[in-house]
Amino acid sequence: MNVLKKRPVAAVIMVLAILAGLALGQVRKPDDVPGISGSFAYVVHNERNVIRNETIQYMEEMNQSLFAQTGAQIAVDVVKTTGSADIADYTEDLFTRMGVGSRERNNGILLVLALENLYHGVPDGDYYVAWGSGFSASQQDRIGSIVLNTLEADFAAKNYDEAVRDTFDELIVYLEDLYHVTVTPGFLPDTSGTYNAIAGGYGSTAGAGSASLNTMVLAGGLLVLIFLLLMLWVFCDALRYRSYRRRYIGPGLPPPPLYYPVFWGRPRRRRPPPPPPRPPKPPRPGSFSGGGSFGGGAGRGSRPGGFSGGGSFGGGAGRSSRPGGFSGGGSFGGGARRGGGGIKRSGGGGMNRTGGSRGAGRRR
Repeated sequence: MNVLKKRPVAAVIMVLAILAGLALGQVRKPDDVPGISGSFAYVVHNERNVIRNETIQYMEEMNQSLFAQTGAQIAVDVVKTTGSADIADYTEDLFTRMGVGSRERNNGILLVLALENLYHGVPDGDYYVAWGSGFSASQQDRIGSIVLNTLEADFAAKNYDEAVRDTFDELIVYLEDLYHVTVTPGFLPDTSGTYNAIAGGYGSTAGAGSASLNTMVLAGGLLVLIFLLLMLWVFCDALRYRSYRRRYIGPGLPPPPLYYPVFWGRPRRRRPPPPPPRPPKPPRPGSFSGGGSFGGGAGRGSRPGGFSGGGSFGGGAGRSSRPGGFSGGGSFGGGARRGGGGIKRSGGGGMNRTGGSRGAGRRR
C-alpha cells in the first residue's frame, strides 16, 4: 500500500489503465463497414455502343459512392429512337419503372439520348433529362441548365461518349456541392444514414450512425474510466493523509515534515510565534497635529493684506451621426429539354455620407 502512495506510481497506473481501456474499445469495435447491396443498371441501354466500357465502369463506381452518401443516382439510357412516343413521355415512364434515386430523398436523375429522333423535322437526334420530386424548383432548374449547356455541343457533333461523360461529371460536381460530400470511385465512407432505391432492392448497408455510436460508446467508456481512476487517486490520497496525521499530528509527537496535500489535508509547517504588539507612543508636551489642504480661491475686489486670483477653463466637442443605407435584390428562373433557358438578375445599392464638426474654445 505504501507503493501506491507515491505519485509516480499512481501516474503510471493511470496511464496504463487509459491505454488498456482504449485497446479494449478497439477490440470490441463492431465490424460494420459501409457497403452496397443489390444491383442497379446505371446504363440502361447502350445502342450502337456509343458509350465506351471505360466510361460505363467509371459511372458505375461513381454512382455507388454517390448513392452511399446521398441516396442520389444518375442513370443514362441511349436508344436509337423512342418510336412513336414523345421523348418526354418515354423518359418519364422509364424513370418511374426504374425507380431512380432513393425512397428517403427521391433524388434520382435520368438522362435519355435518342440518336435518331426527329429534331426540327430532321433525324438529328434528341435528348431529355428527368429528375425526382425531391429536388426543389431551383435545384431542378440547375440540373436542366447543366444538361442543356454541357451536352449540346458534343451531341450535335455526335461525340456521344464525351457528351455523356462530361455531363455526368458536371452533375456529380453539382450534387457534391449540394450535399457537401466527396464522390470518388470506390469510396464508400460512413454516412449519416442508409438509403434504399425506390425500386430494385438496391441499397446502402452502413452509415455514420454506427460509426458515431461507436465513437460515443468509446468516449463514454473513457470518461467512466477516468472517473474511476480519479476516485482511486482520492482514496489513496486520503490514506496518505491519515497516515501523516497518526505519525506527526498530536501532543508528544516529533515535529512534522512539510506536507503537500492533493485532495485531503492542508499544508503543515512550523510557524514562528507572532511578535508582541508595539506600545503606543506618548504625546509630546506643547505639540499638536492636524492636516488639510486648499487649492485656491478668489473674492470680489482686492483688499490690503489680502490676495486675489483665479482662473477659468472652457472647452467642448460635438459629433453628429449621419443616416446611411443599402438596398439590393435579384430574381432567377430555368428549363429541361433540348433547347435553351434564361437568367435574369437585378440588384442595386447606394450609400451616402456627410461630414461632422468639432468645436472648442478657451478664454482667460
